[in-house]
Amino acid sequence: MSPIRRLGRVGYDLIKVGKHTFTHLLIGLVYAWILRELWQQLSTWYITLSALASILPDLDHGLYFAAYGRKEWYALEVRKLLKQGQIRTLVYFMKTNHKYNTGLATHNIYFLGAFLVFALLSFTHDSKTGVVIFGAIVLHLLFDAIDDVWVLGRLNENWKRLRRRPSSPPAHLDIIEK
Repeated sequence: MSPIRRLGRVGYDLIKVGKHTFTHLLIGLVYAWILRELWQQLSTWYITLSALASILPDLDHGLYFAAYGRKEWYALEVRKLLKQGQIRTLVYFMKTNHKYNTGLATHNIYFLGAFLVFALLSFTHDSKTGVVIFGAIVLHLLFDAIDDVWVLGRLNENWKRLRRRPSSPPAHLDIIEK
């Protein structure tokens, strides 16, 4: 395969991985537009804050890979595939197995509830910045929960617990060497 075609395939794979983040970003921008209509105020500051806050909870994925979950099956497999340069396999692995990564610390109903309370408190105290930030985070977490129900037919186990537990690989997984 020619280098140009290979580069095009890697770009296509990265677009597929980025689709989820793009969806969160789009939700944040729609939220900013709704707030603009509600407040009758166009502010690039609020638009920027909403966009950034809408992807902020996904930093937990990076922390999972780099810090608190680095020894778990999912992080080990992702790092192995990255080191081997198997981008297409990595994209496939993440696409088919990310719902089984139940070790994330902040993707649960307790964090969702806390951010909802912060958003409501910000609203009652007329803190537009707080409404923008916390509301965008709430929408991010709600989207992820709804996505889990849509894909799995139920909430991911991660959503139901306060304390993080290490995740274990699903029984059908054939990529990981046991």
